[in-house]
Amino acid sequence: MVRSTLLLTFLCAVLGASACSQSKPLQPQDSTPPSQQTSFTITPPAPPAQAAPGVVLHRRWEIAVKAGPSAREDITVNALLPGTPMAGSVVVRAPNGALVPSQMQADGQVAFRAKAMKAGAQAIFLAEEGGTPSAPGKGGVLAMQTPEGVRLTLDGKPVLTYQIQRQPGRKDVPPEYWRNGYLHPLYSPAGVVVTDDYPKDRLFQHGIWSGWQKVEFGQSHPDFWDVGRKKGRAATESVGPLWGGPLRGGFGSHQFFTDMDGQTGATVLRESWSVSVFRDSGRAPYFVVDLESLQEALTGPATLGQNPLGGINLRGNRDWQGAGHSLFLTSEGQDRAKAQGAAAHWCYLGGKSGGKLAGVAILAHPQNSKQPEAVFVDPDEPVMGFAPTKNESIVVRPGWPLRLKYRFVVLDGKPDSKLFDRLWNDFANPPAVDVRLLESK
Repeated sequence: MVRSTLLLTFLCAVLGASACSQSKPLQPQDSTPPSQQTSFTITPPAPPAQAAPGVVLHRRWEIAVKAGPSAREDITVNALLPGTPMAGSVVVRAPNGALVPSQMQADGQVAFRAKAMKAGAQAIFLAEEGGTPSAPGKGGVLAMQTPEGVRLTLDGKPVLTYQIQRQPGRKDVPPEYWRNGYLHPLYSPAGVVVTDDYPKDRLFQHGIWSGWQKVEFGQSHPDFWDVGRKKGRAATESVGPLWGGPLRGGFGSHQFFTDMDGQTGATVLRESWSVSVFRDSGRAPYFVVDLESLQEALTGPATLGQNPLGGINLRGNRDWQGAGHSLFLTSEGQDRAKAQGAAAHWCYLGGKSGGKLAGVAILAHPQNSKQPEAVFVDPDEPVMGFAPTKNESIVVRPGWPLRLKYRFVVLDGKPDSKLFDRLWNDFANPPAVDVRLLESK
């Protein structure tokens, strides 16, 4: 009961209230282990809430946004509006009365754009029920089901795809390496693919994926990092809901990590993902992707052993193969040689593909386990991430899940340290928000 309550709370918080009633787990009809199931549900988005017939609502909220000790450029603000406003029926006005781009979400929060603010400044916005919200750009963020999985786009440009097909479209990949539940391809705004899938030298690596190498589960030692060792499997259980809007869009998913070492077929961990793409500003020459992971032990404790790699990882474009064909940098100014195992707020990997320079920065949230997190980067392969288990083991017990949160910034051209620092601060220390209900009719 504790585990179920925690999972429900997590989904409500990061996906919205629709996730609590709309996301449906796989219900196997036989005794096949979850890692070998090939079918699962994809839950479509829930319809927006509507007022009862004949009921006219007009409520207003005052939203005070405080920049805090740091100056802010254009930023997306989230505010929880008391009174459960109807989805899609709230507009937001700036201090000068002008409408600002906004999006009402199913969890009662309104997302809206705030312009630049000086350090210590405060701005008062007004949210009103009724009217048509301002929408920047064309199309916004859309989440669409495709044969490959779930595709997210921003103003019609592809951003990423979540893979649900277990069997790759290549004959050179043995079945023990097949898996789903990862992000690939991931695109830059100019359309450069910055990830790889089933690279020939590391068939177990996939775009943005999750995996642990040194795991203890009872007397078993499953391996969810290199599944080719046949000691562990990872497979999607369910996907949904899908959601979108002018400022944000995304989906939720669940996957099983199954022991194939000693307790064959036993579920070691169940991982829930919330993936969202959002508009950072109307002129931003980069994509922003947030990924939140909740990993639960279902039947007994699982120890994620001390190890310099494992967790949420990124496999870069195959054209970046070899240290001389890629760029690497961290928030502490460390290069590839000095960054391995060192603590950092963010790390960046990029290179040229088709003559175009692009790359990805991973920003680690300060609430993640074992902060500050250590960087993992391969000396030659285009692989990087943060390693929560670098300095000590993590024990995941029933009712005590592991939470990890990362932001991925994908951009064309050279890495921009100042941009990454600013976006990390907005991610780690968002503006304070105070909301007051002014009237309810």
